[in-house]
Amino acid sequence: MPLELLKIYNARNLKEYTLTPHPIYNILYGANGVGKTTILESVYLLLRSKTFRSSKYKSFINHESNNCTVFSKFSYADEGQSASDISSNNSFTLGISRSKDSPQPVLHLNSTKVNSLSTVTSLVILGLVTPESFYLLDSGPSIRRKFIDWGVFHVEPDFLSEWKSYKKILSGRNVLLKNLAQKYKRSISSIPKSDLDNLLCWSPQLSLLNTKLHNLRLNQVQNINSSFKKYLANFSRTLSCDIQLKYYQGWSSDLSYDEYLENKLQDDLVAGFTRYGTHRGEIRIIHNNNPAKDTLSRGQKKIVVICLILAQFSFLVKEVKSVNHSLLLLDDIDSELDEKNLEILFHILNDIQTQVMITTTNKNRFSFLDNELCNVFHVKQ
Repeated sequence: MPLELLKIYNARNLKEYTLTPHPIYNILYGANGVGKTTILESVYLLLRSKTFRSSKYKSFINHESNNCTVFSKFSYADEGQSASDISSNNSFTLGISRSKDSPQPVLHLNSTKVNSLSTVTSLVILGLVTPESFYLLDSGPSIRRKFIDWGVFHVEPDFLSEWKSYKKILSGRNVLLKNLAQKYKRSISSIPKSDLDNLLCWSPQLSLLNTKLHNLRLNQVQNINSSFKKYLANFSRTLSCDIQLKYYQGWSSDLSYDEYLENKLQDDLVAGFTRYGTHRGEIRIIHNNNPAKDTLSRGQKKIVVICLILAQFSFLVKEVKSVNHSLLLLDDIDSELDEKNLEILFHILNDIQTQVMITTTNKNRFSFLDNELCNVFHVKQ
């Protein structure tokens, strides 16, 4: 079920733009700076209430305007469906407005104002590959942790509430640790029993939520691993054999989390915060027993990241039966891949079966695509 209509008003240098996408492939080509990436940003803003280029939303609004609007329509699930049978599975319209005068976006689903962002983010499986995506491998663990969590969010309805509860309890425990560390000079032996009991009372609930979140993340990594290896083998069988995708749980595997909280209490007290737990979990990509970021070439890193993003995206498309809409955004992907690897990528995309929007400065790089499966849009200043 594809994006059928997209209207953009006052987004960066696009004062007004309308797009009627093809249900499969859409090539947006034109010179640099004409607004190709802004179109992808608009789709991302529509479904995430933020852009992928900057956290400063005001910079997305045209400098001559005070607000911007993006409107969309996603098509019916099947031909026999009536317009009155509207749900997240079926046809819907979605709009978003952002103003320089307000930090909060205004969202409308089927002309009704929506207050919950999660309601919108669960409507469409959205994938994104940009030149900045390749920092997924080289960046710190928090970026890879967010990557896992986004996949878990779509599969597990309770994940978001449990993650919020975990962070709330973790924050409470850290406040106590910091206060006790300052008051008793980081010595657990000098802490009165009443204060120590107040600290220990956080442990059972923290451990319970830690275990739940750990298992959800571990399942996510295990579920995408086979597709990751399969996609990687399309590009390089050698690389696929040498790469391992591992989940680091956030604390020593030699201890259960209950044991960690008990045995490492003194160390946490010295630090003044809870040093380890699922809040430190992440994906680790290993190449020949070494961190892949230290051993792979720049080109190999790009292929690994693309395969990782596609593996998670394809898993969600197939697994989340309650969502019939999926859309993959590829920004300037042909500048990152040579002709051979570009064709391999689209062989994988044919297998995933999703709607795709691609930006490029050279439409001829995609001449291998079937014209019946593709629309080409010339974006001009």
